[in-house]
This record gives sequence, C-alpha cells and structure tokens, in this order.
Amino acid sequence: MGKLRLTTAAALAVSLTMGATPAFAAADPPVDAGAPVVTSTGLVEGQLVGQSQRLYPSWTDDIGVTRVEVVLNGAVLRSYVSGQWDQGVYLPVPARLHDTDAEVAIRAFDAAGNHGEATSRVHVDTEGPKATLTPPFESIVGGVVTFTAIDTSSDLVQVSLYDHAVPGEAARATAAPWTLTWNTAGRSGVAYVHFQLTDKVGNVSFAYGFYGLDNTGPTITGLRFPQQADHTVVDGRVSGRSRLAASIDSISPLDRVEWWVDGTLRSTYPVPSSGSSAEPYFDWDTGKANGTAVLEVRAFDVLGHRAILTRSIVIDNTGPVITSITPGHRALVRGSEFRSTVKGTDPSGIRQAYLQNASSVTKAPFTVTASAGKDGTRTLTWTLTDRLGNRSTAKRAVIVDNTRPAVRITKAPGNGAKVTKTVKLTVSATDRNGINRVELLVNGKVVAKDTKAAFTFSVNPKKYGKKIKVKVRGYDKAGNVTTTATRTWRR
Repeated sequence: MGKLRLTTAAALAVSLTMGATPAFAAADPPVDAGAPVVTSTGLVEGQLVGQSQRLYPSWTDDIGVTRVEVVLNGAVLRSYVSGQWDQGVYLPVPARLHDTDAEVAIRAFDAAGNHGEATSRVHVDTEGPKATLTPPFESIVGGVVTFTAIDTSSDLVQVSLYDHAVPGEAARATAAPWTLTWNTAGRSGVAYVHFQLTDKVGNVSFAYGFYGLDNTGPTITGLRFPQQADHTVVDGRVSGRSRLAASIDSISPLDRVEWWVDGTLRSTYPVPSSGSSAEPYFDWDTGKANGTAVLEVRAFDVLGHRAILTRSIVIDNTGPVITSITPGHRALVRGSEFRSTVKGTDPSGIRQAYLQNASSVTKAPFTVTASAGKDGTRTLTWTLTDRLGNRSTAKRAVIVDNTRPAVRITKAPGNGAKVTKTVKLTVSATDRNGINRVELLVNGKVVAKDTKAAFTFSVNPKKYGKKIKVKVRGYDKAGNVTTTATRTWRR
C-alpha cells in the first residue's frame, strides 16, 4: 500500500556502476521527517456502516508505513503491523452507536514514529434485519416446504436457510416475495434449522428452531427425578411420595402417557392437544417399601404411535445406619464446649448430620462443636438424613466434668522444716470421676508420678540444693488439675 524510496545501498550500487570512487567514511543515516499520507480510509463521507466492516484504506510514505491504527470516535480499536493489512483492516462498531454519526480514522505510522491520518464521517446502523418466517418453528411439515419471509425490514437483501443435518446453505432468497423451498422428502423426526437474515450493510440476524417431519412416533428422552431439599437430584432412586416426570419429544401432539409399575398400570396422564413437547408427571406413593421396581413409561401420540421407556428404580425408605459417635459412651469431657463426630452409611448417600441443640454439617467428617453445659450427664442426639430425606437418630451420653480434684499432702515435713535424710510424702487425691495421676514437683520440676492410691513419694534432700521447694499436682480423668501450696525445706 505504501511506496519505498531508493535505499542508500542501492544508490551506492549505481555509483559503483558509473565508475565513481566510493567513499567509505561513515555517514549519518538519513533523517525521516516526512509523515505518511493516508489517501483513503476505505470509506466515503456519509457511508452507512454496520456492526462489522472490512476496510481497504490506502496511504503513501517516502520510506514505508510500519503500523496502522483503526480509530473510532477517537478510540483506537485495532492496530496492525506491516504484513497484517494485506486483506484489509477490520472496523468493529459497538451496538450502542446505532443510528448515530461516527468518525472513523485511519492512522498510519512510519518507522521514525511520524504519522498521518484521514477521517471519514459515517452513519452507524448496527441493528440486524427483521422478518417473520412462515410456517413458524415447531410446525409439522413434509415434502417440499415453501418458506416465506413477511414483515421484513426495508433494508433486507438476503434470507438464507441452513439445515443442521446437511452442510452448507440449503436455500436462499435475494428479493421479494422472499420465498425459499426446502426438500424434506425421505426424512422423518425433528429437523433443526436456522435462518440468516442479511441487510445491505452486512448486519445479520439469526432465527433458530426446529420442524417436525412426520411419520415418526414420540421419543422418551429421559426421566426427571424429584429435587430434594438441598436442591440436588438423586437419579434412579425414590422414597415416600415422589413425583417423576418424563421428557418426551413428539412430532405429532401427544394423546396420553401411561405409567406402569411392575406390570400394573398406576397412572394415566392426558396431554392437551397443544403439548407437542409435554413433560407429564407421576406421583408415586411408595409407602414404606424397600427394594427395586420396574417402571415403564408409555407415550402415545394422536396418530397412534407409541414409545416405551423402562427403568429399574430403587425404592429406599430406610434412614442411614449410624456406625459410631464420638466421644464414646459415658466419656469424660471438660471445658465450656467439646467436639463430637458421627459416622454413618447409606446407599443413597448422606445429605446432612445434625446434633440437637448444636448445629448441622453436610460434608464428612460430620463434626460439630457442642456446648458442655453444667457438670453431669450430657445427652448427645445425632440425626443423619440421607439424600432422599430418610432419617435415623442415635443418642450418646457423655459426662461433663469441670470440677477439679481434691488434692492435699497428708503426711510430710511442714513448710520451713529442716531435712537431712530421705523423707516420705503421702498425698490424698480424690475425684468423683477418678484420679488419673499425681505428680511430685521439686524446685519446679516433675520428679515423680503416681497413678494409684495411696499416693506416696520419697524425697532425698541430698539431690537438691540448700533450699528445697516441694508441691504436688493432681489430675482427674477429665484433665482437671489441682496443685497444692509449695512447702520450702532447708537442708
């Protein structure tokens, strides 16, 4: 698109050919002070442009253009480097500019950074063409079908039909009365198609849909199972009273849908004549049964065609099996709160675990934090709910113990006593839920432990300094602790 001037190397070659003596002294490179000149934006003043436009601008420069920008209303939309504009440049126009005037500029740069530009003022039309196609989508058709576009936009220039079962364009109309023909001979079922409408500036609109090609019975595409409380669906399993729905595609209108369970007709769903894609339902009361049942759905259209879908359905009216609860039965817990975990199994899956007077969880491990309350027996009531809503409950009793044990030294030298040889200490430690251990501390360090009553210790003063500080510490089985006052002995 641009022009290049004769390079220095080429000029030197000419000089050598003519016999001139070459000068090998270094010379400054030429200074490129001339800006590119954009001779055309590829548009004309007042031109109508659509949502997307390919432009073929032109320019000149004494050295060469290295970069080109496409600018719309002052904003750079696209930037191209040399070699990228061989097939033109692309002008995308936002839909919000519809029915407004806009300024399109082509800005050309050379390697030195000089640039020039040209601007064209255009009018924007980004609205796609409109038309109503007859026969309408979802009609039942056959043979050679004639489509007509009515109520068309004034700027419509082409209507194209695409059959999704056949590659390429199936039919085209380029002028009023906008009729297209489509040969459906030998085909049946549902044919998906779309129409493409094109206006004079290249805007396109699409209409997608399907037509029924007769001579085919209904098709049952699947069963829809009830949505549970957690908004999930358990496919192939039901519980209690469950509503099942059948997804049915039918070319001709449906007449009725029958629901059979283990060979017995349980329900007949009449379908309105307008329901060519009905989704009839069946309220299945399974009672308290458990096991497997054979469900058969039979769909009939008004022409007498029939389709059958058979599924083996699991009936589950049993709650989860609770396999364990922690803490264990009559386990000791302490503190203002503690953690409890429940485990269980269920063939339908577990939706939720709930600990009464605490909280619920929906993902394993099912663990919650419970308030301990006052000392004494605390009953944990866990409820597991499976994905179908069946529940099982189990209880577990734990013992809350936040009372410290009673610990005292019953026999030992008194505070301030002088000791010269090994002395014995006797300790009394009691707790209503049992003592775990008693520890002897000398000068702040644990030197002995005893786990059985009566609790006795021996202290050899020779192992310690001139001043010996002695105390005992007792733990109950819940982890509560009591420490006696310190006795100081001299050696």
